[in-house]
Amino acid sequence: MKKELQKQPHKRFSDLCKEALWQYLYVPESVRPSRNSASADNAEAEIAELKGQLASIEQRIAAQEANRLDALESQVQQLSLQVGQLAIALNEGRASYQPPPQPHAQPQPQPEPEPEPEPVGPPKPVDPLLQRLSSFIDDF
Repeated sequence: MKKELQKQPHKRFSDLCKEALWQYLYVPESVRPSRNSASADNAEAEIAELKGQLASIEQRIAAQEANRLDALESQVQQLSLQVGQLAIALNEGRASYQPPPQPHAQPQPQPEPEPEPEPVGPPKPVDPLLQRLSSFIDDF
């Protein structure tokens, strides 16, 4: 094995093992996959280039998203200010609000409420706690 490594210094140990396996299995040269070190270097260079392009795209997308986020935040701030101004205007408007004058129209007769039917049955016992609380409820 050392002799083969000295004869072909550009090949790795795994490459030599693969060649030995192909020879042992009697696989013809035309069918064997060929692995060029130049094509491996090209593949690695392409991978590195693609990684660089991917990093560039990620940076651009992150910058666009940051810009969108900033724009949305400024819009939210503007809307918050406008809502605050509207709330102030509404509060000031309520303080000085006078209902618009109603045109003199003939008053509509209010229908008289129907008398509620008298409950039939034994009188219900009155709870003293409810009597005391009823005055608070009426005030509320």
